[in-house]
Amino acid sequence: MKLKYFAKKLYDEGIIMFGEFTLTSGLKSPYYIDLRRALSKPNLLREITHAFVDKIKELGNYDVIVGIETGSIPWAATIAYVLNKPMVYVRKKPKGHGASKLIEGDLPKDAEAIIIDDVATTGHSVYKAAIALRNSGAKVENALVFIDREQGAKNFLKKENIMLHSVFTVTQLVNELFNQNLISEGVYLKIKSYIEGFKNV
Repeated sequence: MKLKYFAKKLYDEGIIMFGEFTLTSGLKSPYYIDLRRALSKPNLLREITHAFVDKIKELGNYDVIVGIETGSIPWAATIAYVLNKPMVYVRKKPKGHGASKLIEGDLPKDAEAIIIDDVATTGHSVYKAAIALRNSGAKVENALVFIDREQGAKNFLKKENIMLHSVFTVTQLVNELFNQNLISEGVYLKIKSYIEGFKNV
């Protein structure tokens, strides 16, 4: 039910798009996921937040919720609010003024942290955040994304002792969109082939 609902909702709201795109990583892609658009839609923001929260409750109990500059900060904040947990976020690089901190917020001592991100591609942004947190004394063994693009992030992070979890994989969403006749067979097969190309990454 949740998959069926979110697949159509993300498609209808233009959050998952099909065409030719260049990702932040520089990779080319036949689809693009822009979860930032959900921030302008209060009901969808609430629904995505609660989907994240439900998954976190399945995974265990964490001392602190961590966002990554900039895309996942709103999600980490809403999740932390619902769970009544502390939240911090990790900068891409220390700001050049003030305290020049890499981690913003008060990180509890010896905290068990879970990193939140909107979408996983290579996993490098999660890894960099985990290193910063570990260097500050936190325990980081888990990360959660809303959508895993299945392009190597899970395997890469596993080697760094971080388990990547997702609310959905892109395979699940694309299969559901095809089943609902929202994308053509041509688009479906193109994306399936694209995902298959990363199976050994």
